[in-house]
Amino acid sequence: MVLVQFLALTFAISLAGFACIFFIPAARSPESAIGLPFWLIMVWGPSLAAILLSLRDGQLIDLLGRAVKLSTIPPVAWVLVIAPLALLLVMRPFAPDGAEKLGAGLLVAMIGFNLILGPLGEELGWRGYFQDGLNQNIGWLVASLMIGVIWFVWHLPLWTIDSPHAQIALPLYAGHVMCYAVIIGAVYTLSGGSILPAILIHLTVNIAANLAIFAGFRDPNSWFSSSLLPYTVIAVVAVGLVYLRTGQTGLKWLGV
Repeated sequence: MVLVQFLALTFAISLAGFACIFFIPAARSPESAIGLPFWLIMVWGPSLAAILLSLRDGQLIDLLGRAVKLSTIPPVAWVLVIAPLALLLVMRPFAPDGAEKLGAGLLVAMIGFNLILGPLGEELGWRGYFQDGLNQNIGWLVASLMIGVIWFVWHLPLWTIDSPHAQIALPLYAGHVMCYAVIIGAVYTLSGGSILPAILIHLTVNIAANLAIFAGFRDPNSWFSSSLLPYTVIAVVAVGLVYLRTGQTGLKWLGV
């Protein structure tokens, strides 16, 4: 029941923000002063829902503490965190277009922008609250796949406006989201409930996609199509790592 409340609150908050973006033309870009507040409301739906419900239940300190918890994160989790950036380096020579220079200032701005309009607004909710509640009941892998489907649906409104997401073919994006959900779910499970690596791997996934443009993948579909198989391999490896370290198949719901 609590998890249903989380989903209802998440979608209510995010859709309220999106409605303002949709009906106010000046708010269509998160880079504008008018648009940024509404984009923050939309993106922060999952984390705001988790914060509000945790506050109600007296668990807010625990939730926020797990967002910065380092003691339970194994080295293998950090390997998965940097995997998206390593993947970009490996694939860069195969980019269809020439590389462009990226200034340090723009890189820092890119990291900050992606952190605020992405991982921080989502991972307290998707992983720290929702996955945490599902793992013990249905297994981490089933939970991750379920979250992947919901996460994809949550993103769908962005295809109704002129957004960066709308430039990506939906089937490609769906495949990526499912891979990300498994990888981030694995990192969360490996890290004993710490949300920090989930936040960071969400960030490196986004940064890798952004940097791919400068690496020569001008068309977002060229990056998303080229990297789908490697991300699938990383997701399979992540499943294996969880099993090797914890003995969990992640399929508790199926009795495995």
